[in-house]
Amino acid sequence: MFLLIPLTLILASVAGILVIISRKMPYLNKLTPETHVGGNILSDLFPEFSEGFNNLKLREYGNLWFIELEKFLRKLRVVSLKMDRMSDAWIKRIRKGNISRTTNSAISEKVEQEDVSILKTQPITIPTIEDMKREEQRLIIEIAKNPKDARLYEVLGDLYIKMSNFSDAKESFEAAVELSPNSEILQKKLSQVLKKMVT
Repeated sequence: MFLLIPLTLILASVAGILVIISRKMPYLNKLTPETHVGGNILSDLFPEFSEGFNNLKLREYGNLWFIELEKFLRKLRVVSLKMDRMSDAWIKRIRKGNISRTTNSAISEKVEQEDVSILKTQPITIPTIEDMKREEQRLIIEIAKNPKDARLYEVLGDLYIKMSNFSDAKESFEAAVELSPNSEILQKKLSQVLKKMVT
């Protein structure tokens, strides 16, 4: 069975080749050696194709073909760059989703334990305006070093709320939301600041 299928395909191919040659034989018999001097075998076997190919005037339109090819390659490059950016964004979303699902509960428990332990061990100190201004400058420098860190914008927004500077807090939270659009905490903080600005 396994030998029968390839053997059948080979025989069908040979039969097809013989049919093509038999159809071209009358034409080939008319040829003399003088008619074959400038041509090639392909043009002798397929005169319709060679005649059509010669009528294309490739040299005349050669530059236009290259210009169109260049345009096509540039468009292809733009499309591939867009696909690369889109796939990179999808990968980042998937990674953020997986990390946030697995670590949200663990982080919230750890933060609660740290908050309780800090309250027990350290006395509560109220920061002065000078301390807040120094912290603001430090955060602005950190943001300049790492402008894509949403956490820095969030901390700066919290600091502005403590300083009752709601317009700057709004800008900080908007920047943080832009960098981390899936964060419900940032959305909530931004809406709270907007409510305080209205009242």
